Amino acid sequence: MRTSSKYSFIFPILVILFFLLSCATGYNKYANQYYQEGLAFYDKIEYDRSIDSFKKVLELAPYGKDNDLIYYNLGMAYYKQRKYDESIYQFTKALELIPKKGIKRKFKVLEWRANAFQQKKKFDSAIKDYSDAIQLIPTHENIKNIYHNRAWSWINKGNYYKAIDDFSSAISIDPEFDASYYGRAYVWYKKADLQRAIIDAKEAVKLSPANKRYDDLSYKIKASMKKSKK
Repeated sequence: MRTSSKYSFIFPILVILFFLLSCATGYNKYANQYYQEGLAFYDKIEYDRSIDSFKKVLELAPYGKDNDLIYYNLGMAYYKQRKYDESIYQFTKALELIPKKGIKRKFKVLEWRANAFQQKKKFDSAIKDYSDAIQLIPTHENIKNIYHNRAWSWINKGNYYKAIDDFSSAISIDPEFDASYYGRAYVWYKKADLQRAIIDAKEAVKLSPANKRYDDLSYKIKASMKKSKK
């Protein structure tokens, strides 16, 4: 997904599985049935029905020990519907209920609340959540995407230096991360550092030649380089 046509916004595939953890031990069989239905409806992209099912779980087990997962799943379903305010509310409820040992759960909720804040153009809030996630688990398997997404929040705040730092961090973790090469090229281009911009843009194209946005940026950079020589 992307927050705009200008830049890429990374959403890891694995998270769509909602932490496929069973809540059966914390609920009666009826609540657990609705929980399983909620997951199934989500997989079928039937988000309204998914939301209804998860809300049924909360009605039947308002004090369930895994209710943070239910709120997280609700947040994800609302997010997929682009109802970002409601999504943020559900993620916040999840954070209030996550046990102290639930570090990985907290990481994912922070990540997705940050994504929702970014969609709402609340970039300070997004940066805080991304930063908290990085501090929580700096070696998380998805950490490169956190740096990448935070970079776009920095861009929207006009802080190109921090954006470059974050894109560079993402690239250092994954040297073949084409989206971050594109993002860094975009920042160099905005800073009129065309030599660095074209190097990163070419790398992005090399890694993902079918991506038209990468080609478009390369074309703009080359056009600017020609103008600067006149």
